[in-house]
Amino acid sequence: MAVNIKSPRVDELIGQLRQLTGRGATEIVREALEEELRRQRRVQRIERLRQQLPALQQQAAAQARPFAAESLYDSHGLPG
Repeated sequence: MAVNIKSPRVDELIGQLRQLTGRGATEIVREALEEELRRQRRVQRIERLRQQLPALQQQAAAQARPFAAESLYDSHGLPG
């Protein structure tokens, strides 16, 4: 799919980045799109994990066993 952007502001931003970086317009747009895609995937992954967290917490609580710190040491106070 070919893209034809008709925005003076976008042209201006690309021009500024070209001056600062020496990269071409295609490379600048590609990098910006790749970064936005990574960001969106990260946001979706975080949201998915946020939704799964309550179920994971319930699972962990159901599988948890009581823990006694004294079980780590023998009668002489050394690691068991």
